[in-house]
Amino acid sequence: MCSFWQESAQVTQADILTQLAHALQRTPEEEFVLKIFTSGSFLDEREITAESRRAIAKMVREKAGLRKLIIETRPEFVTPTKLEDFTGSAELELAIGLETADEFIRSSYINKGFTFAEYQQAAETALDCDATVKTYLLLKPPWVSEKRAIEDVISSAERASRYSATISLNLCNIQKHTPLETLWRQGYYRPPWLWSALEALSAIAKRDLVVMSDPVGAGYRRGPHNCGICDRAITAAIKRFNITQDVRVLVRLDELECACKDVWHVLMDRDAFLFGSRPYLEGKVNKRARELVE
Repeated sequence: MCSFWQESAQVTQADILTQLAHALQRTPEEEFVLKIFTSGSFLDEREITAESRRAIAKMVREKAGLRKLIIETRPEFVTPTKLEDFTGSAELELAIGLETADEFIRSSYINKGFTFAEYQQAAETALDCDATVKTYLLLKPPWVSEKRAIEDVISSAERASRYSATISLNLCNIQKHTPLETLWRQGYYRPPWLWSALEALSAIAKRDLVVMSDPVGAGYRRGPHNCGICDRAITAAIKRFNITQDVRVLVRLDELECACKDVWHVLMDRDAFLFGSRPYLEGKVNKRARELVE
């Protein structure tokens, strides 16, 4: 479902260091957090060389006001030697895309290429080096029903919470030139409902876990969406929750009246029966319900 690798640019290590130096010059004087997201693995030396990593660590140490540095990486690149480069600098946080704690879903449906044990080892290495971990979880990968996806992401958050300071809930969206786009065009996949995102976020937050979500593409057919009427209000509430971590922000949306909410409830109640079928494409539900489901 990821197309980032098809959109990458060819840049030199010098380009990367120049970009970072320019960005740091523009930061305000007050305390801030620096996120270096490569849409890959910062600790993979084919992407960021050891020399560049050490140069970046030096820039980070010398930057006044920097409270935390966040980088993304796959678990196989996490080693004490690499993390030691950042000793004495701002707090370091590693963002790792676990996606799910279910080995079968991660291996067969997402094709992630590593096990939960490897994630666990990387997280423990980070914690031993006084770094924190942010764990990415994916809501509704292909071939997983809506209800099962909610249940999976909640249970995955519980397992990952032992190692994570933060859970980041990523809502699956349709990116161009991917196998998932093909499934979507053929009517075999629908991005998650925003109601499902609220259900998952509320359940995770009630377990006293720090959880955030950036609903990319919310309200559009390629992104997480409801009916188009309530999407904006729900997206705004999720963004408020990210800042406050006040679950009441999400709970209040239970009072939001929208016709699509009843459709979503029916889908949840009939999940096992409806998953894999296409009754709405065959005209077996009324036109309005079909529009909401699509």
